[in-house]
Amino acid sequence: MNEESITKRQEVRVFLQKMRDGAIKELSPKIDPKLGIVYKDAEADLKDNVQPTLEALHKEGLFIKIQEGNITACKKCGSTSFMVMHRCPNCNSLSLRKGMVIQHLTCGYTELESIFAEHNYVCPKCKKKLRALGVDYGKPGIQYVCNECGNMTQNPTVLLQCWVCGELQTIDEAKYIEVNKYLLDHTKRELLAKVTFNLTPIIQRVSALGWVAKKNYGIRGKSGIEHNFTLALWPYEYGLKKTPDVVVDIHTGVVEEIQVLGLYAKIIDTEIRNAMLTAVPMASEKAKALAKYYGIIIVEAEDTEALIEKLTFTIEDTIKKLLIR
Repeated sequence: MNEESITKRQEVRVFLQKMRDGAIKELSPKIDPKLGIVYKDAEADLKDNVQPTLEALHKEGLFIKIQEGNITACKKCGSTSFMVMHRCPNCNSLSLRKGMVIQHLTCGYTELESIFAEHNYVCPKCKKKLRALGVDYGKPGIQYVCNECGNMTQNPTVLLQCWVCGELQTIDEAKYIEVNKYLLDHTKRELLAKVTFNLTPIIQRVSALGWVAKKNYGIRGKSGIEHNFTLALWPYEYGLKKTPDVVVDIHTGVVEEIQVLGLYAKIIDTEIRNAMLTAVPMASEKAKALAKYYGIIIVEAEDTEALIEKLTFTIEDTIKKLLIR
């Protein structure tokens, strides 16, 4: 991955971790009349930058893309909600009539069948009565007749007027957008190892110590806000009670004071007493000092593989200390 890789963004790494852990199985598209294509499962992490991020992850080889269809969207605002109109290709008038056409073979007069019906199927031009289909008249099919210039066509210009912004456009002018489903490519192990981590060794070790570990665990705090933690741990005898004994937030990037403050706010709101924050590759000195003051354990590692080893040891040590109390 190059220096400009989108995976350098922390929110993208958090999102990829959820995909790797199975919290999000696949990204299936939904069509919103105002917003166009939306991926609800990705919005919490990627906010308003979902579609470009998914495409970037596909180009970098982390995502498999499967086209499921296509849509037409407004060229100006991206909405998929339109009013459809027909325009005369000859004079651009919107005043058109549509219907089955009759051609009187005797005199060549051609008009909508409704006009012939009004005259009791007597030709308005030559005043002769129509006798039999295929004998003295034919039906070429459905046509559009312009009230302004009289032009008759089977293919009027189709116009789309956006219900959201009012933009008027032809189908060719509107956006043609592929509707794709995205899946994480689990065969790209080397790529995934650079931006995500395998929590299975930690969960197995915690289980051996008689504890339970849950990934991407959400807890609603006293404020009413739900907070998510990378890992939440409890002793077996307590079951999965609401508040875990230990939580871990994994940050793949340099940890600064803002990450420490963010975790501290979450544990205060949820009343969790034991918290860890990882740093790949490091935490700043100010972040370390702040974490020490708040009682948060910092675990540093040069890469994700070393992180799992160090974090496993730290969690194991913490659990043993809690068991002694």
